[in-house]
Amino acid sequence: MTSLSLIETEAQELVKRLPESRCRALQVALVELCEAHWHILRGPQPTTRLAQTLWSTTPPLADLLIDLYATGDTRLNDVLPRYDLARGLALLVLAEIQRGDEFGIHIAHEPMKAFETVSPPASWLNRITSLLHGTLDAHPLHHHERHDALWKALAVIASHTKRLDLPAVLQVIYLLIESPAQPAVTTDAALEKLRHDVEDAGIRFLKIENDSIYFEQHHHIHKPVRTRQLGELLLEIRLQWLR
Repeated sequence: MTSLSLIETEAQELVKRLPESRCRALQVALVELCEAHWHILRGPQPTTRLAQTLWSTTPPLADLLIDLYATGDTRLNDVLPRYDLARGLALLVLAEIQRGDEFGIHIAHEPMKAFETVSPPASWLNRITSLLHGTLDAHPLHHHERHDALWKALAVIASHTKRLDLPAVLQVIYLLIESPAQPAVTTDAALEKLRHDVEDAGIRFLKIENDSIYFEQHHHIHKPVRTRQLGELLLEIRLQWLR
């Protein structure tokens, strides 16, 4: 992946004409706008645990900005003059650096560079908005594909939840680590189906501790992986979905 120092330099280059105070103010305004947009998109709070978890976890700010851009949302007028998407994404890159969200940085950086001098194609915009609205068709997962069980389990989670961002997937893994609901407790059918399909892919998550994910692979204890490795796998899956 591109180094964070280079990404920061590239983002600063795009906004270098803005006074520093104006740049910071726009970052704050853009983050607030994206978060407010999610509160509208997500609708009323659902009742089941899996749906509640996804509802309460904000998707990547870059995706929310792209959705605002794609729909020509007038709320962008004051924050993003002339609807300059690359500059808006540069502001989000710098905001994500301040927030310490490494994968939010990478998600914003890729289209920032790709569409610095050209407009994004409608087909790509549609895929981003479909992903955000939960209507994007999952990339088909074939058993013969040469991916390890953890990659396939993450692809299963993405397929069920329509989420490819690390914060959401980590929260889903926390749910999967918990014991299945007892018969006397109201079950979350979607969560239990997801649990079954993840285990069918060969993975059973055990715990998350000290930035490491512990799991069994095909009924054997596997070496834990860092959350950063999980994020890298999710970026791979995201690239497949958005091609």
